[in-house]
Amino acid sequence: MGRGAGLALALALLATLVMAAPVVIAPGERIFGSGETLGHDDPNRDALVVIEQFRTGRVPAPYMQPLTDLPGQVLARAFGPVAAYNVLILVTFPLAAFTAYLLARHLLLSHFAAMVASLAYAFLPFHVFQAGGHPHIAQTQWLPLYFLALWRCVDRPDLKRAILLLAAAMAVTLSNFYGGFIAAVMSPVALIAYGMLPSRHPGASRLRRVAITGLVLAAAVAVGLGLIRQFAPSVLLRPGTLDFPRAELFTWSAKWWSYFIPPVDHPWLGARIREFWDRQGIGESLLEHQQVSLGFSLLVLSFVPLWLWLRRNRDTKAIRIVPLLTSLAFVALLCSLSPERRIGSFTFVRPSAWLYEMAPMFRAYSRFGLVVGLMTALLAGAGAAWLWRLPSSTPRRAAALLLGLAALEYAPFPPWPWRDVLPTRAHRWLASQSGPLRVLDCVPPLRVSDSLAASLVGHKVSLLGTPSFDDCGEPRLGERLSALGYTHVVVRRNSAIGAWLAGSSAALHAWRFMADGGLQRAVAFEDSWILEVKGERPIVSVGAWLGFFPREYEAENTWRWMSQRGALRIHVSRASPDTVLELELRAFPEARVVEWFLNGKRAGGVEVTTEWQWFELSLGPLALGESTLALASSRPAVVAKDVLHNDDSRSFALAVGRFNFKNVEDR
Repeated sequence: MGRGAGLALALALLATLVMAAPVVIAPGERIFGSGETLGHDDPNRDALVVIEQFRTGRVPAPYMQPLTDLPGQVLARAFGPVAAYNVLILVTFPLAAFTAYLLARHLLLSHFAAMVASLAYAFLPFHVFQAGGHPHIAQTQWLPLYFLALWRCVDRPDLKRAILLLAAAMAVTLSNFYGGFIAAVMSPVALIAYGMLPSRHPGASRLRRVAITGLVLAAAVAVGLGLIRQFAPSVLLRPGTLDFPRAELFTWSAKWWSYFIPPVDHPWLGARIREFWDRQGIGESLLEHQQVSLGFSLLVLSFVPLWLWLRRNRDTKAIRIVPLLTSLAFVALLCSLSPERRIGSFTFVRPSAWLYEMAPMFRAYSRFGLVVGLMTALLAGAGAAWLWRLPSSTPRRAAALLLGLAALEYAPFPPWPWRDVLPTRAHRWLASQSGPLRVLDCVPPLRVSDSLAASLVGHKVSLLGTPSFDDCGEPRLGERLSALGYTHVVVRRNSAIGAWLAGSSAALHAWRFMADGGLQRAVAFEDSWILEVKGERPIVSVGAWLGFFPREYEAENTWRWMSQRGALRIHVSRASPDTVLELELRAFPEARVVEWFLNGKRAGGVEVTTEWQWFELSLGPLALGESTLALASSRPAVVAKDVLHNDDSRSFALAVGRFNFKNVEDR
């Protein structure tokens, strides 16, 4: 058994190195998984949260899962947080093959069957998809070890096997809480179903062994509750703070037919599968449906031992345990479904409805699909071995064909599933630069990954999101950034300003606009640009836009709308004896008088039409520090959709375009 398990580990390791070759080449820069099923808006979110926890060594209570988090923190100190994350992800594939082989060899008594089952389990779509962003859920190696320890304890419940069962229960729980929850739910079924198998020594002896094993499991539960009370008391004292709404169970549970739908990265059908899920309206929870896919070839092989058992051809242990494996798969499948389903006037209640009442902090019931996948892999291994043992060449050819098809179905490449841990190529370029840099990334802090990735660039990176920095299209931006010590700006092509800079009709004007403001294009990538700050430190600049809506772009123009009142906070680096502000204004929806105030005192008024016009506002002498220029419309703002008949419910009075300070003496 040891040699076979070692061979399974070696083959899975080789397959993992090929599957994750781009990550192996650059483990500190790339992470495993394509991100296609991890949420298009922020595919790196969950991965970067864990990487940040490895980097800082801090995991907020009660989310510490020590068998995964503590090794990650130790590895992060030695190799860096990204490489540590990759190690913890990729090592699960050979380890899952190793433990699945041990379980399969114990149950099926065949090296060939165990090898098929171990490799099929190691590379289940569940495992591959979860490895793309959920390192805790990807720790699938402990579940086969737990079932092995459980059933070996039933076979002979001595002290050694009881300790091994307790250790396996702790491992499956402390590696990830979902694993512990799944093991706890499936344990009664696994215990009873195994106890009901035909035995050479039936009667009271078998019942006693099952009862003793049940007591060991009860002791494991007691130990677990004690540890929770000691290290995470809020789980027991304030469980309501961790609850998920019951309605989310319908989103994060599987459909029964999800098990028969190929993955979206299927080598032949991927595009059509993606279209199918789009038609179903499955968005953020696509992973929860895709992960339970089993594959056509594995299902066909798994039906072979089931067919033999139904025909009472039960001459081998692999066939005699079919009821055990199918009952576990069936119960796990039921648990993976939503709490209820209504057909006509009937409402069918499923196990997750009751499980949620006991443990409302769990919502992703589709993860019970891992048990379905494990049992299917074991049945498929038994089916392949039976076909291979037949004397005729036809069954062997069928087995070889199905196993070859399984290799194609389960192969997660090409293309290779990897992505950069940083948001854009521009960030990767910055990370490769030496020397102190200060960077403005032209996105607001809406995505968790954008905020967390900043710590991995190696330079100080700021995001938009404050009144001082909420606009990368502001005129004279480079001058203000220069005054604050910034050296570079990142502009993403999929942002509003990125589309403006790339627009065919306005691109030349847009780039000239940026250059006039003190920004120069340095490096261009397919997803972003690096702009270099070249502006000189200005004497007078705009420090913040108060009361304005986000900047808009159209053709060659760019502006910000305000409602009835708005203000520009003006920063003065040296006293200015005579300052004039040139300001481009446009009224909505008709001409209106706009008054302007300097530091609360009325300084004048202008009549603004609906066409763009330049106005000169004399600010006079400005003292060192900050001043506020307020603009106020004499008439109320008007809701845009009342005039334009669109969906814009904002109220507009005035648009402010370009501006420039002049007649400022540099002395």
